[in-house]
Amino acid sequence: MPADTDEKPEKDFMIMRNSLFFAICIFFSCNKNNVTESIPTAPVNLTIDLNLPSNQHLTVVGGFGYYTGGVKGVLVIHDYDDNWYAFERTCAYQPMNECSNIWVDSQSLQLKCGTYLGNTFNPCCDSRFLFNGFPTAGPAKGRLAQYKIQKNSNLLLIYN
Repeated sequence: MPADTDEKPEKDFMIMRNSLFFAICIFFSCNKNNVTESIPTAPVNLTIDLNLPSNQHLTVVGGFGYYTGGVKGVLVIHDYDDNWYAFERTCAYQPMNECSNIWVDSQSLQLKCGTYLGNTFNPCCDSRFLFNGFPTAGPAKGRLAQYKIQKNSNLLLIYN
């Protein structure tokens, strides 16, 4: 009789462990938004002085700016949660398409993929992203390629 009582806790533990393993596998296989698609990278080492008048717009929550560097440029965002983000301006869906550029849509507070001809926006793939880089619409399944960003006093350091 004691042998049966010793095996039951071990059997319960095995069932619980296998259930947890199955749940973790399902979560990570279904949650593809955590994966950045194969976006080409280039060296980025950018310093932005927030004291300069040309960068004052970044001190305001919701401010953003486009900078040279990376593959198609760098987008810097001071998000509404007071966090800073720096992204490659290449869409996560078919990043090498000529039209695959990321722009801020200040009306909808999202990022969108496409190009501007004059004042007219032409969508490339209809992908849209939150200010933190996660996709919300369109064929892009992965988030935007993100650069490291560090705020040191009035300097933003952006690098990879």
